[in-house]
Amino acid sequence: MTPILTSFFPDESALQAFGARLAPDLAAGDVLLLSGYIGAGKTTLARAVIQARLAVADRLEDVPSPTFTLVQT
Repeated sequence: MTPILTSFFPDESALQAFGARLAPDLAAGDVLLLSGYIGAGKTTLARAVIQARLAVADRLEDVPSPTFTLVQT
């Protein structure tokens, strides 16, 4: 069984820094389950991870909310 990690981040910049540190450890096929109340930082973390991965490829793109993408037509 895979361990569950629960963490507290004092502010948005700390969460973004964690996402940037986490990004290089993820590989194709890895899955992260982000769970929390509205405003908990799930989208902030997802954006930070994606932006860090894009930065390695020298790409800078706006990363929309994953929820917005699901309902966007």
